[in-house]
Amino acid sequence: MTNTTTTTNPERKQTIRPSVGRVIGSKYVDLQICGFISWLICFTFGWQTNWPTVTLFLWVGELFWCRDRLVPTVGEYCLGIRYLTSSSSQVVADIQVVHPKLKLNGFLLVAGAVELTFAFVFFCGWTFVGKAVVSGFVLDPAYAIFYWAVAGFAFFICSGYLLNGSKAALAVVPAVHGILAVDFYKSYPVWKDLMENNLLYTPWVWAAVVHLSKSEPMFFLDIYFLWSAFVVLAIYFSRKLLVN
Repeated sequence: MTNTTTTTNPERKQTIRPSVGRVIGSKYVDLQICGFISWLICFTFGWQTNWPTVTLFLWVGELFWCRDRLVPTVGEYCLGIRYLTSSSSQVVADIQVVHPKLKLNGFLLVAGAVELTFAFVFFCGWTFVGKAVVSGFVLDPAYAIFYWAVAGFAFFICSGYLLNGSKAALAVVPAVHGILAVDFYKSYPVWKDLMENNLLYTPWVWAAVVHLSKSEPMFFLDIYFLWSAFVVLAIYFSRKLLVN
């Protein structure tokens, strides 16, 4: 009689897959970046009416280019999604969330994505309004470009800290939102006048924005205050999830 032994293969570690919300967020970030680049191109060449088409073209091109080379898109990288490739078939074998960013909850991811939206809006602000306002004083176009760039960069830093789960967000994000909230409150009447009379290019959506600013003059300021409160509370209650 012979004894037979059976060997069991070690269980394979279960692959962590990104949530649907995280995947949608990565596509949204990609769409934002493509929209920002396409707006600069369209404004330079006077193709503003073709902006949605150019944005879609760049977005689809990025997806195909990255998938062909088996590398993550910018949005996937920002939200912690990377591809695991199969060396035999050279196809995408699986998708996994990078471990540190997996700790970030949906509130931090939403805050980071929307802060990035603010950054791109401010980066493109000089293409809509030729002037800017600081503490109630109107800046000439030469200085206004500098203002739009600095404000956009400030929101860009906030977005980077949030999406990376940096503990520096605890200090930087409230400071940026607080400074801009005070400045917007002091300068809002002048901003309202600029939006009504100094728009450089007015597609239909900006006509709706101007109409809304006339009927509800405090609407945009209230929205900004509410959003600032949401971001600060999201960081405070999620501070233990920040990873670096």
